[in-house]
Order: sequence, then structure tokens, then C-alpha cells
Amino acid sequence: MANVPAVRNNQGGRLASRRDRMQNDFDSLFNRMLGGWMSPFNEQFAQMRVWDFDVRENDKEITVRADLPGFDENELDIQVTQDSLTIKAEKQQTGDGQEEFRSFYRAITLPSGIDADKVQASYRNGVLEMHIPRSEASQPRRVQIQGAKSNQGQSQEVNAKSTDKADKK
Repeated sequence: MANVPAVRNNQGGRLASRRDRMQNDFDSLFNRMLGGWMSPFNEQFAQMRVWDFDVRENDKEITVRADLPGFDENELDIQVTQDSLTIKAEKQQTGDGQEEFRSFYRAITLPSGIDADKVQASYRNGVLEMHIPRSEASQPRRVQIQGAKSNQGQSQEVNAKSTDKADKK
């Protein structure tokens, strides 16, 4: 039987996340195309962050979750109309000779039939969660289908009556 080492050489390291791999691929492509002439700006681009934004819907409501770390509740501007949702956040900090500006903007088109007056939003630990209910008139209704069984029963009754009439003649 062959000796199998207890530890493989490629174990123990941290796996790169999808975001890390994408950033490395982008950096490599960028450096190959431009030959590094933008290298003073690489530090600024490395600090950029893509935040999660998720929209889910069911028969009763649409749920929106957005990661907005570092913003205060009063820095968020949320607007809902009958057909759109807009989320904006801006923050500017200055001090110690440095200036930092952060912003977030997303606009999505909402399906028809939402109840904009009953939208609820909460913001905890940098996560905005919104519940946008559908109006009762726009919620789907189950339609009862008159199946073939009830038609078969009627046709059997009709056949039985016509057979009875034929027998009486």
C-alpha cells in the first residue's frame, strides 16, 4: 500500500473569495492595458467597495435589502412611488488633511400594484431592509376550476336519461 502524506502541500491557506479573484483579474488586466501609468490611483480604486443589494418578491410583498455600512440613518434618502424605488446615501468627512466621500445610489422599477403608503423600512448595523406590500387588489387570487369530473357526471346523467327514454319506446 502506498504511503499517503497526512498533510498536502496546498492545504492551510486562505481561499480567495470571488471578490478577491475578480479584483485581482481586473487589476492584472488594467495593468497590462495601461502599463501602470495609473499606479498613483490604484490605492484609491482598491478602497472602492461594491455593496450587496438584494430584491425578493412573493405574492404579498417585495423585500429589499441593501448593505450600507458606515452611513447614519439620517444620511439615507429613500423615495417610493407607484412604479419606482430610489435609495441614496452620501457622506463626506474631512479632517487631518484628508477628505473622504462615500455615496450609494440604486433605483429600481417596481411592478404595478404596490401600496406605497404602507412601505416599512428599518436600518440596523449598516443593513437597510424594506418591506413594500402589494395592494390587496393586485394580489393573486386562486381560481376554482370546474373539472372534467363534474362534466362527466352531467354527461353520464344525460346519457342515462336518453337510454331510459330509448328503453321505454
